[in-house]
Amino acid sequence: MRARFVALVSSFSIHLGDTAAAEAERVARERLRTTADRVVAIRAGNSETGLRRYGFAYPLVPGYLRSCFVSDAELFAAIDKIRQAPTARKCVAVLGANRPWRDALREHRARGIVSACLTGVCFVLSLLLLGHLAALVLRLLARWRPALRRWNVDTLTPGSFDELLTLCNPYNFQHVKVVGYNNGVVHFGHRYPGKTVVSTVRCNRVVRAGVDVLKADCGATIRKATDFLAADDRELFVVPNYSYVSLGTAFFVPIHGSASDASTVAETIVRVLLYDPADDRFILASSDEPAFRDRVYDLASNVLVLRLWLRVKPKARYFLQQEDALNPGSAELLSALRDVRATNVEIRKASAASATVRIARYYHAAGTGTLEMPRDVLGRLWDRLEENAITSYLMHLLTRRLAWHVELFFTAEEFALFWQTHTSAPLKKIQLRYIRRDGWQHSPFRDHDCISADLFLFRWQRAKFEAYLKQTFGVVRSNPGKHSN
Repeated sequence: MRARFVALVSSFSIHLGDTAAAEAERVARERLRTTADRVVAIRAGNSETGLRRYGFAYPLVPGYLRSCFVSDAELFAAIDKIRQAPTARKCVAVLGANRPWRDALREHRARGIVSACLTGVCFVLSLLLLGHLAALVLRLLARWRPALRRWNVDTLTPGSFDELLTLCNPYNFQHVKVVGYNNGVVHFGHRYPGKTVVSTVRCNRVVRAGVDVLKADCGATIRKATDFLAADDRELFVVPNYSYVSLGTAFFVPIHGSASDASTVAETIVRVLLYDPADDRFILASSDEPAFRDRVYDLASNVLVLRLWLRVKPKARYFLQQEDALNPGSAELLSALRDVRATNVEIRKASAASATVRIARYYHAAGTGTLEMPRDVLGRLWDRLEENAITSYLMHLLTRRLAWHVELFFTAEEFALFWQTHTSAPLKKIQLRYIRRDGWQHSPFRDHDCISADLFLFRWQRAKFEAYLKQTFGVVRSNPGKHSN
């Protein structure tokens, strides 16, 4: 007699490159196929059942070691829901919460004198840094033994949409945070307690979908798209200063340069393929449809961007015209930002106390000696630093530890007030751009054209600056994608 449904409990270490676990799952599936109508492999996180036995050792475990933990109740509840689901999934990940091993062991340790004595011994041994030494050895061995990687997990990088959807499913999406190039965590220090980060950087295919349309997977970076288009003498309408940002991110947070043709990358999206894990359904929507307009920039939405189609244009070259203005007023700066004769306009001020403001206008130009992209020297430097693993690590580390970064969106009236009062703020860099209203429900510029103020200051000056904002404006809109933690 054939079974109607069989749940094959497998290991999430398959998503960490554990080929032995993957082969064991494949063989088991093949054998069960002849005995059941439907076989679903459930790639479960670490079981909490065995933690009680070793809970006494929690003082030895370094706080940075973390992994996924799923309770028996959650696993069995997921199996029951999968059994009743109408969709015929082959693999489903049920990871559970991502937590430090130390916390999980401490919560599940046995009570009693023996356990307390063993915990005391482990505490003494921890003073000798034996736990840290063991963790170092574990991390080194995990480079060659993928099965060991399950003991320290904070980020997964699926290599295909099938694997991505295995991780982002109705039974697991609440335990993961899907990101692109991961600048939120790496550069700005964002944290997602209890969640495993799932990065889409390996889902990064880009192809032409027409003369002036690019089709890109969600994890493809702006850098990869510009390099791909350059070979065909095309370019994106919007290129930010820092181009190591995934295109899928542009659907949720404003990514912009200083272009006059289009203010943000999202404005150039003509169609998007989404997946809603809560309802377990795909959504294909054009930019003029409610399914698109109601979800773009909606950070509260659970939808996952899988693929985007973007407008592109013939490749151009640019001529840069710069001028320095001494103590300009807000009206003068607004006039420069609204200059439609230039393809791009941006304004920089070295610090709040500086009297000099640099206004940069980019124009289409022909011939040699011109720029490939309307991007300044600092933007080109950031990309060069990102290309090298060592300089990239140092750049992000210093930013997380020393800098505090925020991008604010002002209306014309708010900007006038900001410019009148900003000299009292401890700002070390001010960069201004102009963004036109888009009318989207969740957009920070839904109803008004805005001035983007990209601001940098030292981390220890944050409280003073936030006090200035509260006293001067009360509430001001900001870009969640460019905000230090």
